[in-house]
Amino acid sequence: MTSFVVGSTKKEKRQAYIKEFCRNLAIDIFDITLIEKETSVKQNTQSIGIEDIKLMQKKLFLKPIKSKTKAVILEDSQLLTTEAQNALLKVLEEPPEHTIIVLSTDTKEVLLPTILSRCKIIMLEEEKMALSPEETADYLGFIKSLPELTIGEKLKKAEVLAKDKEKAVAWIGKLLLVLREDILQKEAFESIGIVRSFQSLHTLLKTTNVNPRFAIEKTLLSLQ
Repeated sequence: MTSFVVGSTKKEKRQAYIKEFCRNLAIDIFDITLIEKETSVKQNTQSIGIEDIKLMQKKLFLKPIKSKTKAVILEDSQLLTTEAQNALLKVLEEPPEHTIIVLSTDTKEVLLPTILSRCKIIMLEEEKMALSPEETADYLGFIKSLPELTIGEKLKKAEVLAKDKEKAVAWIGKLLLVLREDILQKEAFESIGIVRSFQSLHTLLKTTNVNPRFAIEKTLLSLQ
């Protein structure tokens, strides 16, 4: 197996694991290529598209410089669009010789089954976020009410969340936890689109200086 999915909600943990992983395979730093999407609301780049995969493919077919094997790492793979994931399939089926591909992601739930079936899955252990039954019920209630919320109600929710960016990030993290558990327990695969939207928002708020209210409004208004 030359393709891997490394998952953890903590980006630093994923990066540390992948660094050690490459060191154990005796891959020199000159033979490690990191492809990372720079997220920007203004440029509408909250996703990794086909053009990014084409860039990745160019890197894949370069020969190692100092090692027998090279590594190409796609960071924040949870941002991959469906089209981009489909474009990846051919490469994952027939990866270049002496190359390993690593998809680093917040969650594997948003990756296509065809992607996962072609990779070795490595989910890093992390502390379980404990939610009370009341909190879980509140989040599930919010998720269920989303299609019925008016534009005014969505804008009001965004206004409340945006008052404290750190609390907003924590709230979205808990929402994602509940969503993933709901998908696993009920096989509610229609919720994957909602997971993708909130996952992109979560990454955006954590990694950029975007205006929180604008980003949250945009996400909530996009969900029908």
